[in-house]
Amino acid sequence: MKNKLIYRVIFLAIIILGIYIYFGYSPNKQNKLTVSKTHQTTDEVVSKDMQFPFLDLPVEYFSGKKVQWGSAGKGTSGTITDYTQIALNDVAVYQSYPTKMITIKNYSSEIKPLKTKSFSEVMLEFSNSDPQGYGKTSVEESYNKFGTLATNYLPADYIQNLNKFDVDEDGTAEQIVTYNFVGSADAGSYRSDIIKGNNIIFSVQEDNASIVPADTANGFYVEWRSADDSAPRCCPEGFKRTRFVFKDGQFVPIYEQDVKYLKIGKE
Repeated sequence: MKNKLIYRVIFLAIIILGIYIYFGYSPNKQNKLTVSKTHQTTDEVVSKDMQFPFLDLPVEYFSGKKVQWGSAGKGTSGTITDYTQIALNDVAVYQSYPTKMITIKNYSSEIKPLKTKSFSEVMLEFSNSDPQGYGKTSVEESYNKFGTLATNYLPADYIQNLNKFDVDEDGTAEQIVTYNFVGSADAGSYRSDIIKGNNIIFSVQEDNASIVPADTANGFYVEWRSADDSAPRCCPEGFKRTRFVFKDGQFVPIYEQDVKYLKIGKE
């Protein structure tokens, strides 16, 4: 009987010690707690970093040609030193690693003939759609600058920018047209087309979508504003960049990145 009692006491002590070690001082438990705390701290740091605060640096170190938006400072001459806070689309911007998860949706490789008309037809349509004539200056300036090509977009839209580069490796530069709504502000929602001959061969209708050259003559980048971007339209924090290539007779997206502007100034 005495031996059985001793065995029972030892058995219970072992069980209690095991429970105490597991729930109190288990190395694995301590490691789990440490990892959990480290992970939480990392998440907090990443979340804070992803806010992309202003860097307190002298603006004269940067090029005024790269300014996307900013607040005027001590002067009125318009040079970069006159800004207290600016956002720069510079070589130092933050870029996420490319992902094959494509989110761009509003684009098309459908071939559409250009529709041209006379300026008198454009103005007649404009007077019917905008009797107050608020966008008349934009209509006239677009026609005077871009001629017949502008009439494909007028009077609803005006050409904001015209560029040329090869996008399908045929050795001939295509026309890249960026256009905006007539009467819209400068920060309005512009869109872009690619024109080859007398046809539109690619169109992107995403918000603030511009087409820029890629590293090769096969394809291009589309830089655009995501619907998930909650930044004010005046002061975007950056944009989405999607790489398109010409494959099997159409332009297809192959990867995307997030780009965040370099912000200089004091919080």
